[in-house]
Amino acid sequence: PPIDTSDLPELPESWIWTHVKEIGNVETGTTPSKTNPEYYSKDYPFYKPTDLNYGYYVRDAEDGLSHIGVKKARLLPVKSILVTCIGATIGKTGLIRRVGASNQQINAIITNNDILPEFVYFSCISPKFQKFIIDNASATTLPILNKTKFESLPFPLPPLTEQHQIVAEVEHHFS
Repeated sequence: PPIDTSDLPELPESWIWTHVKEIGNVETGTTPSKTNPEYYSKDYPFYKPTDLNYGYYVRDAEDGLSHIGVKKARLLPVKSILVTCIGATIGKTGLIRRVGASNQQINAIITNNDILPEFVYFSCISPKFQKFIIDNASATTLPILNKTKFESLPFPLPPLTEQHQIVAEVEHHFS
């Protein structure tokens, strides 16, 4: 469905408002049974919200899954954008640099080929997108943003050439 842009900021002429689900596939993490120790080792990182502290360069995780355990999880490719969608750290975001899996507190965006993961990461950590997350989370004592609501969040999207320019500028600024 088209996005109601009446409450959204105006975008540059070449940009559009879309939904998160239109920029890639969204996967919610899952935790293999803790009762089976064969599922856990250091073969693959098993990302949790605390592992996203490295933000733009998340390479390692405190816990790991074995080759058997990762088959019980949802394998995420390099440059998936992980967003915490429950609890006190809701909105915490990371860009993973190693294939791995995540727990159920995290929704991962696996971008379409014509969308730069780095651009999506920078957009997800922006104050405006973080506000979208908070405003759409349930208003309980434990804020939760389910997958359906997460996929429906508005997302500002420029053409690919502008995505490249923005990422280059931001990376240059922080290098």
